[in-house]
Amino acid sequence: MVFRADGASQPGPGLVGAILRYRGAAGEERIREEDRRIRDDLGATYGALVGRVRAVARRLADERKIVEVGPVDEFAQTLDHFVDRLRTATYGYAGLFAELDPDPGMVEQLRQFDQGLASGVAEIEAPVAALEQALAAGGDTAAPARQGTEGARKLLARFDLRGRIVETGKPVERERALAALSAETPGLPHAAWELDHGVALAVLGDDFVVEAKIGVGGPSAFRLFRLSSAPEEWLFVPEDAEIGLARLSPVDAPPAGEEQTLAGVPYTVAAEGDGSGEVVGAGGSSGVRPVRFIVLRGAQEPAAREVTLDWGGGERQAFAGVGVHPDDVEIFGRPLGE
Repeated sequence: MVFRADGASQPGPGLVGAILRYRGAAGEERIREEDRRIRDDLGATYGALVGRVRAVARRLADERKIVEVGPVDEFAQTLDHFVDRLRTATYGYAGLFAELDPDPGMVEQLRQFDQGLASGVAEIEAPVAALEQALAAGGDTAAPARQGTEGARKLLARFDLRGRIVETGKPVERERALAALSAETPGLPHAAWELDHGVALAVLGDDFVVEAKIGVGGPSAFRLFRLSSAPEEWLFVPEDAEIGLARLSPVDAPPAGEEQTLAGVPYTVAAEGDGSGEVVGAGGSSGVRPVRFIVLRGAQEPAAREVTLDWGGGERQAFAGVGVHPDDVEIFGRPLGE
């Protein structure tokens, strides 16, 4: 992929071309190099946009417009997080080499996602330019900043799905791909989806620092972030925003097949399926394992939530608690010095 000075993209050999040209162990290394080149080019382009947003934030701070700095800084941080992911992500590429010939659907989707990441430059350029114009005119900077933050979150969602394609060597569901690639993507996950170890946040006014997370991929993907150990509390963040956030605590796992009641409270299914799970803490990852999950809502008490993870071999986890309004989760970032 080649980028022009105006930020637009032109077709280039790209990762898909590399997949089609190279095979075997040597081919895998060439694909890694090609993938790195594409992501470095994109990272430089998006990085320049981050710099422009930060310049607006500094100008607002210099002018003592402190209230206006927040939305602009959130835009800069979210976009910078995407750039960091873009530049540092590593893939196993197991899926690309599982067979001699890649899945044609995967190849086509990967091409679409690379184009989507390139077209995202224009989607971010628009709110950046509007932000600069608002600053120059003394107008409202919050609106274009919020638009830019939403666009950056959309790019993160695209990149997550692209990574899944590379890892598995299989295309994702067509509807999910179309939604992620759309310029009008609905149902983006809450910003808490991108939480990581050491990030400070507040939930319902209580302050926490993320200690660990459990990531579950597959249909109805979600993440559980451990907020504290004593007492143990977790924040449930689904990829599908419509399922809703929840603040949970560990409970005794119900017997298999009896997940839809807890302490006599009946539940309805919000999501369930088979996926891949990973526990990540300060010491690193536990490794990816198959997991069966079910996410429940209270039948008579809509705020009630329950999540059960079945790792196989009799290893089961369950969490229960209450739903949390998105506005009741405030993310501060990493403490200074980290």
